[in-house]
Amino acid sequence: MGRFCFILPAILLSLMVSCATSKQSTKTEQTSPLIVDGTVQESVMSELSLVLNFPEIKRTANSTVEEIAQQVIQKSLFLEGLKTEINGLPAIVKEIRGKTVDFVLDKPQPMARGVSVKVKIPKKTIAIMDFEVIRGPEREVGRVFLESLTSLLIDSGNFVVVEREKLKTILREQELTQTGLTQETKEGVVGKLLMADLVLTGTLAELGGIWDINIRLVDVRKGQALVAIAKQTPSIFGTVSEMRDANPLHGDFAKGIDPGWSLGYRKLDSGFYSVYLDPKAGLEGSKGSLRMDFDLPAGIRGSFAQFRSDQRRDLSLYEGVEFYIRATRPLFGTFNLITSHPDDSNKIAYWVGNFEIGTEWKIIRLPFNKLVYADNWITREPSGSQRKLGDKTLRPSRIEGLRIGVWSTRNPPCSGSIWVDKIRSYK
Repeated sequence: MGRFCFILPAILLSLMVSCATSKQSTKTEQTSPLIVDGTVQESVMSELSLVLNFPEIKRTANSTVEEIAQQVIQKSLFLEGLKTEINGLPAIVKEIRGKTVDFVLDKPQPMARGVSVKVKIPKKTIAIMDFEVIRGPEREVGRVFLESLTSLLIDSGNFVVVEREKLKTILREQELTQTGLTQETKEGVVGKLLMADLVLTGTLAELGGIWDINIRLVDVRKGQALVAIAKQTPSIFGTVSEMRDANPLHGDFAKGIDPGWSLGYRKLDSGFYSVYLDPKAGLEGSKGSLRMDFDLPAGIRGSFAQFRSDQRRDLSLYEGVEFYIRATRPLFGTFNLITSHPDDSNKIAYWVGNFEIGTEWKIIRLPFNKLVYADNWITREPSGSQRKLGDKTLRPSRIEGLRIGVWSTRNPPCSGSIWVDKIRSYK
């Protein structure tokens, strides 16, 4: 993780400066534009919200390199701030939440809800850095792995790939200008850089026959990772990698629910809870929030009515989680963050933060470094569960899920409703 923290700022600085100074980027590679189907969810003046039918990338084998290519392509089909076209009308991508994408049209063009449209997939420029083998005897594996991945990305038709040797030469020149060891001006070096939308970089390490793969795909405009891949595998070309969502946690429920959140009714030993989208009770009059109706009657010990997300995430770039919450009556709430060990995802650690819930919207901010380790969860595991206690280390890069709810042990017998909205990771 430390290696990426050191490398990425330098890469991003170089490429973002080039974005600011290069008004236009000449892209010599031309292919037929890629089109996806979309359905209008909401249309207000120039703003348009669409549910898109993202295409599945064809794969020939269930290999690590193909799975990584699949994730890179899917996560970068649309990037916030890029220009595109909807039914031939110029538009800019405003916000992306799963398959729901918001656009801003150049001119107001009202469209009826449910109407089908065609959306052009903008072609992106991607800078692929060398994948360094930081441990192990097979140094050539990094080059072979990188060449295979690059070929898959080019063949997809979604990218213009910056030539790696040219990129390395330019970045070396920029380093020299910063030390004053060359007569080349900083502006002259920056002018040589192609404007890149994305940076892909990674490391590989081998120890005892196991390969450790760590990869980041970074959105240059936003300066944040879109995909984080961390996998240990005995065969670098033969197994599917473990994927974690490195997007910021962004639970704005006004236009739907991101994948990972569990909905529906759940019966407890005695009592119940039910989670669903409430389209009329969002924060500050917004059009949606996540709602839970619950009943925790007398005599129930250790029952947890909860909002639950099992999305595997990498939030190592963030300091904590915040959200807004309110209820029909004052309650004591609990936040659970579940993390795992790098060697075994069944080695689990639970981290807890407690807070108070009122009848009016209230923001709760929970820094990762203030959460408290809890191990009493293991006694409630069902018979036959493979999960076991971890090593009491909080790893934001290995989040297995999160929970927001109320324990019967911290509250009197009660029933009612709870709403949450604007769930975010923050820096």
